[in-house]
Parts: sequence; C-alpha cells; structure tokens
Amino acid sequence: MATLDDAQLLQHAKRVEGKVIVLTGGANGIGRETAILFAQYGQASPYSVLSSSFTNLSQKPRGQNLCHSDAIYVQCNVLHWDDQVALFEQAVSQYGSVDVVITLAGTAERGSACSGVLEYKDGKPLPPDMSTLEVNLLGTLHTVHLALNYLRSTRTSSGQWKALILMGSMASWEAVPLAPMYTSSKYALRGLMRSLYPLMKRDAIRIACIDPVWADTQLLSTAARVVLLGSELLPVSRIAQTVLCAAADPDDTTSGCSWLMPDNGPILRLQRESIDEGTYKMINDRIARFKMYAVFRLLRRKILLIYFSLERDVKLIMRQVWRIFGKGIILFMGVVGVLLSGIIFGQRISL
Repeated sequence: MATLDDAQLLQHAKRVEGKVIVLTGGANGIGRETAILFAQYGQASPYSVLSSSFTNLSQKPRGQNLCHSDAIYVQCNVLHWDDQVALFEQAVSQYGSVDVVITLAGTAERGSACSGVLEYKDGKPLPPDMSTLEVNLLGTLHTVHLALNYLRSTRTSSGQWKALILMGSMASWEAVPLAPMYTSSKYALRGLMRSLYPLMKRDAIRIACIDPVWADTQLLSTAARVVLLGSELLPVSRIAQTVLCAAADPDDTTSGCSWLMPDNGPILRLQRESIDEGTYKMINDRIARFKMYAVFRLLRRKILLIYFSLERDVKLIMRQVWRIFGKGIILFMGVVGVLLSGIIFGQRISL
C-alpha cells in the first residue's frame, strides 16, 4: 500500500496532452470538475467528450468556457444504450481515437428498496425503485462494455497508453446504512475492476477504481449534510486530481489498484497483494475516525458522546450550518426583529 499527498497527484498530468478523454456524468459535480481538469492539462491538443448526468439531461456543464474549445458536450442518458454508442462514435468520428474512459455518471440512494415497506397498486405489491442500481451499475457496465472495444480498436501503436477509470466510493468498503442499492452498486464496481484486471493487463490498458468518502456535491442532500456536521467533505477538485493521477500514472504496477479517500488525509493506493488483516484494520481505523464526527452513538447507558475538537470543529460546524440554513436564519431573525419592534412600539403608545 502507498500513500499519496496532494502534491503528487498532478506529477504526470502532462501525459494527458493530446489524449481523447470520454467521460460520463460531465454535467456537474465530480464529472464537470474532472472534465475541466483534463482539458486544462491537455493544452497542446486537449480533447474531452462530455456526457450529461442521468439526473439532469437538459443542463450542459456550467462554466463550459473553462474547457478548451476542442472539448465538446454530448447529451447522454447512461441507461440508453444508443446514447452511449453515439457518445463513443462521436469521439472516434471527430477525434479518431478513444484513449481514456472515465465512468462518473451516478446517483445517490433512491426509493425504499430492501426496506420491507411495500407499495401497492390494485391490491398487489409494486416492484421497488431500482434506479440507483441501474444508473450506478448497469449504466457503468454499458460504458465499460463499449470502452473495452474502443480503447482496443483505436490503438495505433504498442506504446500508446490507454486507461479505464471507475468511480467507486468508500461504500465499496464500508456499507452505508439505509442505502442498500447505493452500497451494492459500489461494492460491485470494485469487483468489476478486480475481474477485468487480468484482461486489461494483457491488453496494456490501465484500470483503477477511485473510492472517495462523502464529497461536496449536489448529490448530498440537506439531511445528509446535517448528519455530517463536523466532518470535512471532500472537495471535488481533489477527487478530480486523483482520477487524473490514476489514469496518467506510467507505473504499470499501480494498475488494478483501488485509490481510497476515506478522509481529507493522504490518499491510499491499495495494491492488489496487500489486502490483508493489517490493511483492513488501517482502513477501518481511518473510516472510524471520520464516522466519529458524523454519527452520534447512544450507548447502553443512554449517554450521548460527541467527539469534537472545540477550536477547529466548532468553526467548521458553524460554517456548514450557515451554508445549509443561512437564509433561513436571516429570515427568522428578521421576523423576530419585526415582532419585537411591534411589541416595543405598542408599549410606548400605551404609555
């Protein structure tokens, strides 16, 4: 296992120069940030083909002018096979190659699958909402299926490097309570990488799975942000840099690795051979430290233990509370002020 700090993430960024990058989920969040980053570091001949996210097909990436003029946006619903085919065909027809494929389209937990709560129609139970699994896993499998063909078929020389990067999650390692579809989909992507690695090694195509903890994106609901008060969310820029590092790393021995981001500390690049008790214990310890700030545990004695470093974490909580409830607080204080003014004014009149 190796640890990487932020200064190391862009050390091979120039290798993406002139590469054709196909990524899904480029409309916002991690996908948009990753698209802009790859375009910036491909200055000589940067090409990025961007698809929209599943949840917002009508919106093009905001700040598109930050991308190089050769970067294009292609509307694509990852659940529509024909849309994905068109995405790859556009890359080949316009740029002549597909060099790096990044699967960033995804969604948070939806519905109440596996909760035991049934919905009925005409007295019969309805199937659960499986869209989370469909987007995160089925959509990714469609992308990967196409990627393997186009990465191979567009190679023009034996030394031309190619890469496939999967967006996993720390849910690939630590299950998220009340999110069975999301957790299942992310566990599956780690298994997909492991299964594909021997084939990718044979074809000299890099593969990696990026596993961040909670990121500061639109997928994180207000309720989730409240639960995570006191925890530092991962900046999307840091995740994008990790994606670039995993794709452009020239070291063949790092292919097939999981890149774990359990907190804002050093990134853990987990070698395939190092999945042992010691490694799992270290990962669990890192996750536990993160969860310690996010989950309030009621012990048997009904004592609520809250772990905060007062000087640092109170300031962090206040910033996050203001971000979530700032407008509401201002409105509330304004209403209270008006009411108090009315009471005081009324008292003066009565005197």
